[in-house]
Amino acid sequence: MNTQNDQPPTPQPNNTLPVLRVPQSIWLPDSDQWQNRFEIKSETSNRIYVIAQHKKRRHWGCSCPAYRTRRRCKHLEEIGLPTHERPYEAKLEGGRGS
Repeated sequence: MNTQNDQPPTPQPNNTLPVLRVPQSIWLPDSDQWQNRFEIKSETSNRIYVIAQHKKRRHWGCSCPAYRTRRRCKHLEEIGLPTHERPYEAKLEGGRGS
């Protein structure tokens, strides 16, 4: 996935959704407002954060302090998701460790 300058992964030529490979062991159930939820561990602490897609507005978010205050974080950027509440579609698939 492309992770430079908030550029999301490029959709495939046949218009299929980009795929996020996330081990099924860290998937979480949908909530009232969020879907495609999964956990990530902080690299600098023992904290666990949640990345998810907003059901209505279709943007991705993170529960980390940086995203909650600035709407931008390294967790989204590292996996190629746009920040600043920009709508974006991607498909979750189980990766290694599923």
